[in-house]
Amino acid sequence: MDILTPRGQESRKWEDRAVEIWSSHYPNIIYASTDKDTPCVVDAVLVKNGNVIGVAEQKSRPGISFIDFIVTYEKRWLVTQKKLDDASGVARSLQTGLVGFLYFPSADVLLVKTLFAHGKGWVADIRTEQTRTQATINGGSALRYNAYIDMTGALILRGDEHGPRQTLE
Repeated sequence: MDILTPRGQESRKWEDRAVEIWSSHYPNIIYASTDKDTPCVVDAVLVKNGNVIGVAEQKSRPGISFIDFIVTYEKRWLVTQKKLDDASGVARSLQTGLVGFLYFPSADVLLVKTLFAHGKGWVADIRTEQTRTQATINGGSALRYNAYIDMTGALILRGDEHGPRQTLE
C-alpha cells in the first residue's frame, strides 16, 4: 500500500496537521479517521455530539503553494471522479454530506468545503475531464476521469493563528 512508503508516511503527517488545524477551529466536531493501513472509501467521518454529521475526503498539496493554487490552478482541486463518486455513496448511505479538506503544508492553510449535501446532491462546482495524471503518491501515470472542484467559497483555516475564519473568494 502507498501509505506504507516514505511518501505515504509524509502524507499521513500532513493529514495529521490538517486535522490539528480543523480541531483548533472546531473543537466540538471530531474528525474520526478511518484506518490508514487499509484502503477506505473516505478518509474520516465527522462526529458531533455522538452523531455522524459528515464524511471527509482529505488531500494535501505539498508541491503547490497556496498562491499557485489560486492563480495557476484557478482554485480548482483535482480529485479522481471515482473517489468522489465512492465517497458521495458513503455520504448518501449515511444520509449526510461529503466535505473536502485540502491542506497546503507550505502555507499551513486548510481549505474546507462541502461538496455533496444530503437531500441536495452535489453543491460544489465540479468539472470532469479524462486526463493523464500521477497514478499514486509514489508516482506513475494514469489516464482516468478526474474532477476539478472549484474551491471558491471554501473556509480558509490557518494553522499559525486562531484568528477569524475566512472564505476563499
